[in-house]
Amino acid sequence: MSALTLAACTTSDVSGVAPLRSALGSSLPGAQGKTVADQNKIDRTVAPGCAVKLYTRAECDLHTKASAARRAELKS
Repeated sequence: MSALTLAACTTSDVSGVAPLRSALGSSLPGAQGKTVADQNKIDRTVAPGCAVKLYTRAECDLHTKASAARRAELKS
């Protein structure tokens, strides 16, 4: 099943930032991880989107603040 899903995803014709942004959505910025490892995964997922301006500066700032707050909570 995973191979079929992956194959379907790689054959779709998405071109440009707007369709990609629409496909990915904007709910990931600001998400909170349950563990430090989980938060690292979230950060690694968001960082490239911020670097290529897939997410707005406000969304990236929201994520940065939420990530820092969550990391502080996890250290406690």
